[in-house]
Amino acid sequence: MSEEAFFEMPTPDPALRQLDFLVGSWDVKGSTIEGPMGPAAEVTGWETFEWMEGGFFLVHRWKTGFEVAGQAVDDVGYEFLDYDPATGQYRTHFFNSLGPYDGEGSRYLGGFDGDALVVTGPARIRRTPNSDGTIRVDSEVPVGPDTWAPMMSYVLTKSD
Repeated sequence: MSEEAFFEMPTPDPALRQLDFLVGSWDVKGSTIEGPMGPAAEVTGWETFEWMEGGFFLVHRWKTGFEVAGQAVDDVGYEFLDYDPATGQYRTHFFNSLGPYDGEGSRYLGGFDGDALVVTGPARIRRTPNSDGTIRVDSEVPVGPDTWAPMMSYVLTKSD
């Protein structure tokens, strides 16, 4: 008798479930921070996070508006978050209206710092769940070797 090999469906890494706090539709309200992007300005818009069929990727969509140095900016995009068990890191790949895809400049890596998901790429983004069900999002930009400056801070409030 010969051994038969059967296909086994892959299953998502359980670490992905730590991203469940992001799932839903959210209203965005906050501001840019006076600094590298110019004077402080209001940030408004929406974001959604939902699991892609199969549960291997969390799909993030957004549309936000703000000003940079007095110029209106509409930032619209998609991001796919997953987990690499070999490195123990969460990975993201994003595509947005502010420029062409760049294999290095369009991805982030990171993990959890306490309850906060922190990913670093061209910027550093910290998403922290709050006890009232909102999520605080803080973004920083590099201003030198291992030196970061606040760029934007906003709160996600459930809209669904």
